[in-house]
Amino acid sequence: MTFSRYQITEPRVLDLNLVILEAGRMLRRLISEDIELVTFLDSGEPSVKADPGQIEQILVNMAVNARDAMPDGGRLVIETQAITLDDAFARVHAEASPGEYVMLSFADTGVGMTDDVRARIFEPLFTTKEVGKGTGLGLSTCSGIVTQSNGHITVDPTPDEGTTFKIFLPRASQEGDTETLHDDFDYLPMGSETLMLVEDEGTV
Repeated sequence: MTFSRYQITEPRVLDLNLVILEAGRMLRRLISEDIELVTFLDSGEPSVKADPGQIEQILVNMAVNARDAMPDGGRLVIETQAITLDDAFARVHAEASPGEYVMLSFADTGVGMTDDVRARIFEPLFTTKEVGKGTGLGLSTCSGIVTQSNGHITVDPTPDEGTTFKIFLPRASQEGDTETLHDDFDYLPMGSETLMLVEDEGTV
C-alpha cells in the first residue's frame, strides 16, 4: 500500500533534524561496525509535514540499502538542507514542482550502480541482491512515501564510488509547534505480559 501510494497516513509538522537524531542509535545498530555514520543537519531546524512513522521507515530503508552497498565498510552521510527548487530543476525532473523544500540526502561510499540498475531502482520487487538477501521493496517503498508526501526523490550513482539519494519534501510553515516522534511520560504503567520477538535477520 505504501509504494502504491494508498497507505493511510497521519501527517504532522516535524523537525526533520530531531527525527534523525532520535533515530540515530537505531540506525547505528542497523549498519555494521565498519561503516561510519555522519550527519550534517541544517542549523535552521527545517520542518516538513509528514507521517513520522513513514519518515522513520525512509531512514531505516535507506540505511539498510547503504549498508548492503558497502560490504567492506565505508561511510554513510545523512544531510538535511533547506533548499529552493526552481523552474530549471522542475524542467529536468518532471515529477518535481518549484518551491520551498527540505532536502534529506543519503550518500554512501559503496559499490554504486550501473545505468541499467538506476533505471529500475524504484520498481517494486526489483533487486540486485541474491535470493534471500532482499525483497526489492525498500527503495520502492521510500519512493511511494515521498510521492505520497508531495515530494521528489533522485539518485546519483557512480560505479565503484558510491551512491547519493536526495529526497525533497515540501517545507512546512512555521505556524504551530513542531512535533517530535515520541512523547515523554513521567509515569508508564507496568504490565505482567511476556513479549516474544521473532526476527530472522541475524544482524538485527
